[in-house]
Amino acid sequence: MKTRHMFNRISRWYDLLNHLLSAGQDILWRKRAVERLLEEGGEVFLDVATGTADVAFEILRQKSEAKVFGLDPALNMLKVAKEKMLKKGKILFLTAGEGENLPFPDASVDGITIAFGIRNVEDRGRTLSEFHRVLKPKGTLVILEFSKPKGIFGFVYELYFNLILPILGWLISGDREAYSYLPRSVARFPKPSQFAREILKSGFESVLMEPYTFGICYCYKAVKKGA
Repeated sequence: MKTRHMFNRISRWYDLLNHLLSAGQDILWRKRAVERLLEEGGEVFLDVATGTADVAFEILRQKSEAKVFGLDPALNMLKVAKEKMLKKGKILFLTAGEGENLPFPDASVDGITIAFGIRNVEDRGRTLSEFHRVLKPKGTLVILEFSKPKGIFGFVYELYFNLILPILGWLISGDREAYSYLPRSVARFPKPSQFAREILKSGFESVLMEPYTFGICYCYKAVKKGA
C-alpha cells in the first residue's frame, strides 16, 4: 500500500505537524469525538488507523479502565505509539493490520474509532462492513474525517489547505509527497451526506453528523442495530 510507506516515512514528524498545521484544533477534535464514543458506554474499544495512537490514548484518558486496541498498517507509526505508551505509563494493545481485514472476532468490541484514516483505505465499503461485523449489537462507530468548509472561511481555508499547508509540511518533514497527498485525498472524499449514506448501507442503524471548526472536519457517529 502506497500510503503505508508514506506514513512510515513521516512517523517522527506526524504528531508535531498535526498540532502545528491545525493550530492545535486536532486535539480538541479527538477529545470531542471520544466523548461521543463513550456516550454509549462500553469497555472494549478498537482504534483503526491508530497512527501514533492519539485517539487511543484519549479514550484511556477519559475512561482509564477501558481496554483499547490500536491497529495500523504502518509499523513506524506503531513504533512511535509504543514509545509514547512507555512515557505515559499507559497500556494499549497495538497490532499491525488494515481496516479491510480486521483481526478480531464477530461482535467483539463495544466501540470503534478511526480518525482521518477512512479516506486512505483501499476499499471503503469493505472497511465499513468490517467495522459492522466486529462491533457488538448496539456498538458505536465514531469516524473523524476532513471535509471542505463553505463560505468566506471556506475560501480562505482552501487557500491555506491547498497551497500553504503542503509547503509547510514539506519544509518540516522533508517529504513533499505526504503533504501534497493530503489535500488531494480530501478533495476525492465524498461529501458528508454522501458518506453518511455509505455508513447506513453497511448496516448501521443511524448516523449523527457533527461539523467541527466551521466544517473543516466532521464527526460521524453510527450505531449498530441491536440483536
